[in-house]
Amino acid sequence: MEAEVTRSNLSAPPHTAVILFRDSSRGKDTYTQPLLEDHDAVESVAVLQHQDLLTAQIIDDIVEAHVSDTPFAGLIFTSQNAVKALGRVIEKWTAIDSTKKERWDGFVSLPIFVVGGATGNACRSILQHFDVRGEVTGGASAMLPVITEFCAQYQRHHGAKPRLVFFCGDQRRDTLPDGLRNMAELLEIVSYITVGRDPVDIRNDLIQALSRIRATCLAKDRAHEGRDILIWMVLFSPSGVRVVAPLLADLESEHVLCAYAGGNLPATDISSVLYGLAAIGATTMDEIVAQLQPRFVVLAKEPNVHGIRKSICEAQVG
Repeated sequence: MEAEVTRSNLSAPPHTAVILFRDSSRGKDTYTQPLLEDHDAVESVAVLQHQDLLTAQIIDDIVEAHVSDTPFAGLIFTSQNAVKALGRVIEKWTAIDSTKKERWDGFVSLPIFVVGGATGNACRSILQHFDVRGEVTGGASAMLPVITEFCAQYQRHHGAKPRLVFFCGDQRRDTLPDGLRNMAELLEIVSYITVGRDPVDIRNDLIQALSRIRATCLAKDRAHEGRDILIWMVLFSPSGVRVVAPLLADLESEHVLCAYAGGNLPATDISSVLYGLAAIGATTMDEIVAQLQPRFVVLAKEPNVHGIRKSICEAQVG
Protein backbone atom coordinates (compact mmCIF):
# COMPACT_ATOMS: atom_id res chain seq x y z
CA MET A 1 0.00 0.00 0.00
CA GLU A 2 1.27 3.48 -0.82
CA ALA A 3 0.23 6.38 1.36
CA GLU A 4 0.08 9.61 -0.62
CA VAL A 5 -0.81 12.44 1.74
CA THR A 6 -0.25 15.99 0.50
CA ARG A 7 -1.18 19.34 1.99
CA SER A 8 -3.39 21.08 -0.53
CA ASN A 9 -4.82 23.23 2.25
CA LEU A 10 -2.33 23.98 5.03
CA SER A 11 -4.97 25.75 7.14
CA ALA A 12 -7.28 22.73 7.25
CA PRO A 13 -6.94 20.59 10.36
CA PRO A 14 -5.92 16.98 9.77
CA HIS A 15 -8.29 14.09 9.68
CA THR A 16 -7.81 11.96 12.78
CA ALA A 17 -8.42 8.29 13.36
CA VAL A 18 -7.63 5.63 15.95
CA ILE A 19 -6.36 2.09 15.60
CA LEU A 20 -6.83 -0.05 18.70
CA PHE A 21 -4.39 -2.94 18.92
CA ARG A 22 -6.88 -5.23 20.60
CA ASP A 23 -9.42 -7.87 19.65
CA SER A 24 -12.76 -6.06 19.60
CA SER A 25 -14.61 -9.36 19.05
CA ARG A 26 -13.70 -10.62 22.55
CA GLY A 27 -16.34 -9.29 24.90
CA LYS A 28 -18.10 -5.94 24.78
CA ASP A 29 -16.37 -3.22 22.75
CA THR A 30 -16.50 -0.11 24.95
CA TYR A 31 -13.95 1.89 22.95
CA THR A 32 -15.17 2.35 19.38
CA GLN A 33 -18.32 4.44 19.82
CA PRO A 34 -16.88 6.95 22.34
CA LEU A 35 -13.77 7.45 20.19
CA LEU A 36 -15.87 8.01 17.07
CA GLU A 37 -17.23 11.15 18.76
CA ASP A 38 -13.75 12.69 18.43
CA HIS A 39 -12.31 11.04 15.30
CA ASP A 40 -13.21 10.27 11.70
CA ALA A 41 -12.66 6.53 12.01
CA VAL A 42 -11.81 3.84 14.56
CA GLU A 43 -10.37 0.43 13.67
CA SER A 44 -9.25 -2.56 15.74
CA VAL A 45 -6.37 -4.90 14.94
CA ALA A 46 -5.85 -7.98 17.10
CA VAL A 47 -2.18 -8.66 17.87
CA LEU A 48 -2.35 -11.18 20.71
CA GLN A 49 -4.15 -14.40 21.43
CA HIS A 50 -4.59 -16.12 24.77
CA GLN A 51 -4.61 -19.80 25.62
CA ASP A 52 -6.27 -20.92 28.86
CA LEU A 53 -4.26 -23.00 31.33
CA LEU A 54 -6.84 -23.35 34.10
CA THR A 55 -8.49 -26.72 34.54
CA ALA A 56 -11.39 -28.00 36.62
CA GLN A 57 -8.90 -29.93 38.77
CA ILE A 58 -6.98 -26.75 39.62
CA ILE A 59 -10.17 -25.04 40.72
CA ASP A 60 -11.22 -28.08 42.71
CA ASP A 61 -7.88 -28.07 44.55
CA ILE A 62 -8.07 -24.34 45.34
CA VAL A 63 -11.61 -24.48 46.67
CA GLU A 64 -10.85 -27.62 48.68
CA ALA A 65 -7.83 -25.88 50.24
CA HIS A 66 -10.06 -22.92 51.10
CA VAL A 67 -12.58 -25.16 52.86
CA SER A 68 -10.30 -27.68 54.59
CA ASP A 69 -7.20 -25.60 55.31
CA THR A 70 -6.68 -21.98 56.39
CA PRO A 71 -9.23 -20.03 54.30
CA PHE A 72 -8.08 -17.63 51.65
CA ALA A 73 -8.74 -13.96 52.41
CA GLY A 74 -8.88 -12.47 48.93
CA LEU A 75 -8.31 -12.82 45.20
CA ILE A 76 -6.15 -10.73 42.85
CA PHE A 77 -6.56 -10.11 39.12
CA THR A 78 -4.35 -7.78 37.10
CA SER A 79 -6.00 -8.53 33.76
CA GLN A 80 -9.47 -9.23 32.49
CA ASN A 81 -8.00 -12.15 30.50
CA ALA A 82 -7.42 -13.98 33.79
CA VAL A 83 -11.02 -13.28 34.81
CA LYS A 84 -12.31 -14.62 31.49
CA ALA A 85 -10.14 -17.72 31.73
CA LEU A 86 -11.46 -18.37 35.24
CA GLY A 87 -15.04 -17.78 34.14
CA ARG A 88 -14.75 -20.34 31.34
CA VAL A 89 -13.34 -23.08 33.58
CA ILE A 90 -15.82 -22.36 36.38
CA GLU A 91 -18.68 -22.89 33.96
CA LYS A 92 -17.31 -26.34 33.14
CA TRP A 93 -16.38 -27.14 36.74
CA THR A 94 -19.81 -26.36 38.21
CA ALA A 95 -21.50 -28.33 35.43
CA ILE A 96 -19.76 -31.51 36.63
CA ASP A 97 -21.57 -31.51 39.98
CA SER A 98 -24.35 -29.17 41.09
CA THR A 99 -22.97 -29.06 44.65
CA LYS A 100 -19.81 -27.38 43.37
CA LYS A 101 -21.76 -24.20 42.60
CA GLU A 102 -22.47 -23.60 46.29
CA ARG A 103 -18.83 -24.19 47.20
CA TRP A 104 -17.69 -21.81 44.47
CA ASP A 105 -20.12 -19.08 45.54
CA GLY A 106 -18.63 -19.17 49.03
CA PHE A 107 -15.11 -18.91 47.63
CA VAL A 108 -15.77 -16.09 45.17
CA SER A 109 -17.49 -13.97 47.83
CA LEU A 110 -14.00 -12.99 49.03
CA PRO A 111 -12.72 -9.46 48.35
CA ILE A 112 -11.25 -9.15 44.85
CA PHE A 113 -8.41 -6.73 44.07
CA VAL A 114 -8.12 -5.66 40.44
CA VAL A 115 -6.13 -3.36 38.17
CA GLY A 116 -8.32 -1.19 35.94
CA GLY A 117 -12.00 -0.69 35.34
CA ALA A 118 -12.18 -3.32 32.57
CA THR A 119 -10.94 -6.01 34.96
CA GLY A 120 -13.35 -4.84 37.65
CA ASN A 121 -16.28 -4.92 35.23
CA ALA A 122 -15.26 -8.41 34.10
CA CYS A 123 -15.39 -9.60 37.73
CA ARG A 124 -18.90 -8.21 38.11
CA SER A 125 -20.27 -9.54 34.82
CA ILE A 126 -18.45 -12.89 34.58
CA LEU A 127 -17.92 -13.88 38.21
CA GLN A 128 -21.05 -12.09 39.48
CA HIS A 129 -18.91 -10.57 42.23
CA PHE A 130 -19.33 -7.09 43.62
CA ASP A 131 -16.74 -6.65 46.39
CA VAL A 132 -14.20 -5.29 43.89
CA ARG A 133 -11.39 -3.10 45.18
CA GLY A 134 -8.55 -1.04 43.73
CA GLU A 135 -9.84 -0.74 40.16
CA VAL A 136 -9.25 3.03 39.99
CA THR A 137 -5.54 2.58 40.72
CA GLY A 138 -4.72 1.72 37.10
CA GLY A 139 -1.56 -0.30 37.75
CA ALA A 140 0.00 -2.92 39.99
CA SER A 141 2.33 -0.41 41.69
CA ALA A 142 -0.57 1.88 42.55
CA MET A 143 -2.75 -1.03 43.69
CA LEU A 144 -0.06 -2.48 45.96
CA PRO A 145 -0.75 -0.08 48.89
CA VAL A 146 -4.45 -1.00 48.72
CA ILE A 147 -3.61 -4.68 49.18
CA THR A 148 -0.92 -4.11 51.82
CA GLU A 149 -3.35 -2.04 53.90
CA PHE A 150 -5.88 -4.88 53.65
CA CYS A 151 -3.16 -7.35 54.73
CA ALA A 152 -2.18 -5.19 57.70
CA GLN A 153 -5.79 -4.95 58.89
CA TYR A 154 -6.27 -8.68 58.41
CA GLN A 155 -3.18 -9.48 60.47
CA ARG A 156 -4.29 -7.15 63.28
CA HIS A 157 -7.66 -8.91 63.48
CA HIS A 158 -6.56 -12.52 62.88
CA GLY A 159 -3.00 -12.58 64.16
CA ALA A 160 -1.69 -14.13 60.95
CA LYS A 161 -0.85 -13.17 57.39
CA PRO A 162 -3.73 -13.48 54.92
CA ARG A 163 -3.65 -16.09 52.18
CA LEU A 164 -4.31 -14.56 48.76
CA VAL A 165 -4.83 -16.18 45.35
CA PHE A 166 -3.28 -14.31 42.42
CA PHE A 167 -4.78 -15.34 39.05
CA CYS A 168 -2.28 -14.05 36.51
CA GLY A 169 -0.89 -14.52 33.03
CA ASP A 170 2.46 -16.00 32.11
CA GLN A 171 3.94 -12.53 31.53
CA ARG A 172 3.02 -10.95 34.83
CA ARG A 173 5.46 -8.54 36.45
CA ASP A 174 7.09 -8.99 39.85
CA THR A 175 5.52 -5.89 41.41
CA LEU A 176 2.84 -7.65 43.45
CA PRO A 177 4.71 -10.86 44.40
CA ASP A 178 7.72 -8.84 45.56
CA GLY A 179 5.64 -6.20 47.32
CA LEU A 180 3.50 -8.76 49.16
CA ARG A 181 6.31 -11.13 50.09
CA ASN A 182 6.35 -10.07 53.76
CA MET A 183 2.66 -9.20 54.00
CA ALA A 184 0.79 -12.26 52.75
CA GLU A 185 0.98 -15.90 51.70
CA LEU A 186 0.50 -15.58 47.95
CA LEU A 187 -0.64 -18.49 45.79
CA GLU A 188 0.04 -17.71 42.14
CA ILE A 189 -2.11 -19.46 39.53
CA VAL A 190 -1.00 -18.91 35.94
CA SER A 191 -4.39 -18.80 34.25
CA TYR A 192 -3.42 -18.22 30.62
CA ILE A 193 -0.48 -17.70 28.31
CA THR A 194 -0.15 -14.86 25.81
CA VAL A 195 1.23 -15.39 22.33
CA GLY A 196 1.47 -13.05 19.38
CA ARG A 197 -0.51 -13.66 16.21
CA ASP A 198 1.32 -14.40 12.98
CA PRO A 199 3.11 -11.13 12.01
CA VAL A 200 2.01 -11.55 8.38
CA ASP A 201 -1.64 -11.68 9.46
CA ILE A 202 -1.22 -8.65 11.71
CA ARG A 203 0.44 -6.68 8.91
CA ASN A 204 -2.33 -7.56 6.46
CA ASP A 205 -5.01 -6.54 8.98
CA LEU A 206 -3.21 -3.25 9.69
CA ILE A 207 -2.80 -2.41 5.98
CA GLN A 208 -6.50 -3.08 5.46
CA ALA A 209 -7.38 -0.89 8.45
CA LEU A 210 -5.25 1.95 7.03
CA SER A 211 -6.99 1.60 3.67
CA ARG A 212 -10.44 1.80 5.28
CA ILE A 213 -9.40 4.86 7.26
CA ARG A 214 -8.15 6.64 4.14
CA ALA A 215 -11.36 5.79 2.29
CA THR A 216 -13.50 7.05 5.17
CA CYS A 217 -11.59 10.33 5.44
CA LEU A 218 -11.74 10.90 1.68
CA ALA A 219 -15.48 10.24 1.61
CA LYS A 220 -16.02 12.77 4.40
CA ASP A 221 -14.02 15.55 2.77
CA ARG A 222 -13.57 15.31 -0.98
CA ALA A 223 -12.97 19.06 -1.21
CA HIS A 224 -9.69 18.68 0.70
CA GLU A 225 -8.54 15.21 -0.18
CA GLY A 226 -4.95 16.27 0.40
CA ARG A 227 -5.47 16.88 4.10
CA ASP A 228 -3.17 14.98 6.41
CA ILE A 229 -4.35 11.96 8.35
CA LEU A 230 -3.13 11.59 11.92
CA ILE A 231 -3.77 8.09 13.27
CA TRP A 232 -3.43 7.31 16.97
CA MET A 233 -2.16 3.78 17.58
CA VAL A 234 -3.39 2.66 21.01
CA LEU A 235 -1.52 -0.16 22.74
CA PHE A 236 -2.86 -2.09 25.71
CA SER A 237 -0.03 -4.24 27.07
CA PRO A 238 3.76 -4.60 27.02
CA SER A 239 3.41 -7.92 25.19
CA GLY A 240 1.31 -6.20 22.53
CA VAL A 241 3.98 -3.54 22.14
CA ARG A 242 6.65 -6.17 21.57
CA VAL A 243 4.58 -7.70 18.76
CA VAL A 244 3.64 -4.39 17.10
CA ALA A 245 6.97 -2.52 17.37
CA PRO A 246 8.82 -4.36 14.55
CA LEU A 247 5.80 -3.95 12.27
CA LEU A 248 5.59 -0.19 12.83
CA ALA A 249 9.34 0.13 12.26
CA ASP A 250 9.01 -1.73 8.95
CA LEU A 251 6.11 0.45 7.78
CA GLU A 252 8.11 3.56 8.62
CA SER A 253 11.09 2.33 6.62
CA GLU A 254 8.71 1.64 3.71
CA HIS A 255 7.31 5.21 4.00
CA VAL A 256 3.81 3.93 4.67
CA LEU A 257 3.81 5.59 8.09
CA CYS A 258 5.58 8.58 9.58
CA ALA A 259 5.90 9.03 13.36
CA TYR A 260 4.18 12.09 14.83
CA ALA A 261 6.53 14.06 17.08
CA GLY A 262 3.92 16.24 18.78
CA GLY A 263 3.00 19.87 18.27
CA ASN A 264 1.99 21.28 14.88
CA LEU A 265 1.99 19.03 11.85
CA PRO A 266 4.80 19.48 9.32
CA ALA A 267 4.25 22.41 6.93
CA THR A 268 5.79 20.56 4.01
CA ASP A 269 4.26 17.91 1.80
CA ILE A 270 4.61 14.40 3.18
CA SER A 271 4.25 11.03 1.50
CA SER A 272 3.02 8.98 4.41
CA VAL A 273 0.32 8.83 7.05
CA LEU A 274 1.28 10.32 10.39
CA TYR A 275 0.81 8.12 13.42
CA GLY A 276 0.93 8.86 17.13
CA LEU A 277 1.39 6.37 19.94
CA ALA A 278 -0.86 6.08 22.97
CA ALA A 279 -0.52 3.72 25.96
CA ILE A 280 -3.28 2.48 28.24
CA GLY A 281 -0.94 2.41 31.26
CA ALA A 282 2.52 3.20 32.54
CA THR A 283 4.02 -0.26 32.02
CA THR A 284 2.81 -0.27 28.43
CA MET A 285 4.30 3.19 27.88
CA ASP A 286 7.62 2.04 29.33
CA GLU A 287 7.69 -0.80 26.81
CA ILE A 288 6.84 1.58 23.95
CA VAL A 289 9.78 3.77 24.94
CA ALA A 290 12.09 0.75 25.23
CA GLN A 291 11.08 -0.76 21.89
CA LEU A 292 10.53 2.28 19.66
CA GLN A 293 12.28 5.25 21.35
CA PRO A 294 9.52 7.59 20.14
CA ARG A 295 9.86 11.34 20.39
CA PHE A 296 6.23 11.57 21.46
CA VAL A 297 3.88 9.17 23.26
CA VAL A 298 0.59 9.75 25.04
CA LEU A 299 -0.28 8.10 28.36
CA ALA A 300 -3.95 7.56 29.20
CA LYS A 301 -5.19 9.68 32.11
CA GLU A 302 -7.01 6.57 33.34
CA PRO A 303 -6.72 2.97 32.09
CA ASN A 304 -9.97 3.09 30.14
CA VAL A 305 -11.58 4.66 27.08
CA HIS A 306 -12.27 7.93 28.90
CA GLY A 307 -8.62 8.26 29.86
CA ILE A 308 -7.51 7.53 26.29
CA ARG A 309 -10.01 10.02 24.83
CA LYS A 310 -8.93 12.81 27.15
CA SER A 311 -5.20 12.28 26.65
CA ILE A 312 -5.42 12.12 22.85
CA CYS A 313 -7.63 15.19 22.65
CA GLU A 314 -5.25 17.15 24.86
CA ALA A 315 -2.28 16.02 22.75
CA GLN A 316 -3.98 17.18 19.54
CA VAL A 317 -4.84 20.57 21.00
CA GLY A 318 -1.31 20.95 22.36
